[in-house]
Amino acid sequence: FYEKGLEKPFREFKLEICHEISEPKLQNYDENGRVHTVRIDRVTYKEKRKYQPKPLISHAAEKEQVIKLGTTDYQDFVSFMNAVRDTLMNLPATMDLSTVGLNYIEEEITVDVKDEFHGILARGDSRILQHSVVTHIYVLSFLSGLADCRLGLNDVLIKGNEIVSRQDIMPTTTTRWIKLYDCQFHGAVDEDMFHNARMVVFNPLDACRFELMRFRTVFAEKTLPFALRTAACVKGAEVELQSWLVMSTGFSSNRDPLTQVPCEN
Repeated sequence: FYEKGLEKPFREFKLEICHEISEPKLQNYDENGRVHTVRIDRVTYKEKRKYQPKPLISHAAEKEQVIKLGTTDYQDFVSFMNAVRDTLMNLPATMDLSTVGLNYIEEEITVDVKDEFHGILARGDSRILQHSVVTHIYVLSFLSGLADCRLGLNDVLIKGNEIVSRQDIMPTTTTRWIKLYDCQFHGAVDEDMFHNARMVVFNPLDACRFELMRFRTVFAEKTLPFALRTAACVKGAEVELQSWLVMSTGFSSNRDPLTQVPCEN
């Protein structure tokens, strides 16, 4: 793993649009602790046909590890992951001309939205003193030919001016509007269209998971969704550790009767 003070890089490689950074993990390091690890993989997606137990078309990912890194310094770890994500998002939106005419048996597009929350809480009552909420939107598509995709957000600036396409049998509405700050876009997005119409128009990369956009929002809740309380009791050579996960009754999703997986203490 990385050690501070190295004069030269121990490995060099070029980041490409087919690279993905894995989820962070904690792995055993030595008798006294663990090490934070993360991988950078070269990922290719292929359309596969399965016949058992019934005919099925799937888009499977094949991963090849490029490098795996670990460090005991959490701040360095987070800084590295953020730097890699920023670089991957800012790579040129190149297109493989050999796949433009490719026709998929089953077309598919997946939009993955991740909210990243960081906060500082007060001791005792756990009030939120400072917070930062960043939303990351990832896209993975398998579309034949050159596709022009449009993505609408619950942007408060279009409240009352929502556009409903004719092919939409049931209009999509929302009562939860948000204000977007510091919007950043992938090179595949038409930024002028967004600033003029608040619509995310883009030509997705083919069979490649990429970060379409990211933006900041204000945390709309007064409390956190849950609190974790722990207590330790030392009796000679024996240590008893207890933890309680307490769900907040004031958090909106915990009060939603339509929540598919209700959370309990």
